[in-house]
Amino acid sequence: MKIFYSPQRTQRHREGTISFPLSLCVLCGQNSKKSGAALIVVMWVLVIVAMIVSTFAFEMQLEARIISAQRKRFKADRLALAGVELAKAMMAFEEENPGEDIVYEDPYLNEAAKIAKGVPVVGYSEAFGDGTVTVDIDYEKGRRNIHKLSRDGWKELFIQTGVPNTKWDTLLACLEDWEDENDAHRANGAESDHTFYRTRGYECKNAPVDTVDELLLIKDWTEEILYGTPPDALAEAEEPMTGLAAELTTWGNGKVNPNSASRTTLYSLGIPEAVIDDIMDARLGLDGEAETEDDGITQEDFAALGLSSDLFTLKPEYVTITSVGAVGNITSEISCIFKLGEKEASPLFWLEGKQH
Repeated sequence: MKIFYSPQRTQRHREGTISFPLSLCVLCGQNSKKSGAALIVVMWVLVIVAMIVSTFAFEMQLEARIISAQRKRFKADRLALAGVELAKAMMAFEEENPGEDIVYEDPYLNEAAKIAKGVPVVGYSEAFGDGTVTVDIDYEKGRRNIHKLSRDGWKELFIQTGVPNTKWDTLLACLEDWEDENDAHRANGAESDHTFYRTRGYECKNAPVDTVDELLLIKDWTEEILYGTPPDALAEAEEPMTGLAAELTTWGNGKVNPNSASRTTLYSLGIPEAVIDDIMDARLGLDGEAETEDDGITQEDFAALGLSSDLFTLKPEYVTITSVGAVGNITSEISCIFKLGEKEASPLFWLEGKQH
């Protein structure tokens, strides 16, 4: 190694030692500082690059999850629509020998055969690819028609669903004021000039309600009365309500299908409890089990039970279809109403439920 120095700028040391120039010492110090600074810069660059890469990876993972969820939701939507078409195909099915109790090998045909007898189809499920579709078919004639209900019928429904009797007269008077064509106030009623409607910015319809949900627009008709006491309020409620909505419809001629009516609906007809018990037993068929092939009250059962044709009918007319498509934990629901017997079935009511 060669060492260069200037004689004019040397530092003398003891004999036998090597003398270094001052300029070389300064130069080595500067190089050392530069190397340290460069190392810090490199470290910061590595940290920033690592952050960028990790952020990019996180965003890619997040986008992949979002795309996967959107793909599942799209499939669930299509499956729900497929369920409606499946139900329409069931509605179009005709037995070769109607009236005979035939057990088919295909579960689909067994469910389709129930429709002609007015027996509900509950929880019929089909798998499609990586998803499933579940179809329920019920009948609007299993409920009480709002436009055909007498005051006594309403009051029996109120009793069965837990509506306090202090509210009965007000509820009925407000409903009648909502539907009648005049602006005359009934006792306990409310017309368009009432504070309730003024603060909400709309008037009484002065025409019959079109849907059950429309009752929520009427004074004193609350969600609790229609859909029951919320689960989080059950502990504090002295008299919890079970909800009227499931027992009501605006479709049909007012007659009730005994194959799909609930006990609450049957009670509202004013028939003896013993007859109601007989109806519920007859619906189970000979095996006494629900949701089996022999379910349903036949015409012979109808006559044997002594059911009045003024109150009851076994002929379904308006069909309620609830179709749920599911892919993984994503579901899509469609609820709609069709009229039976039409060559080209068109929905009379259509509601796409919440997606989860």
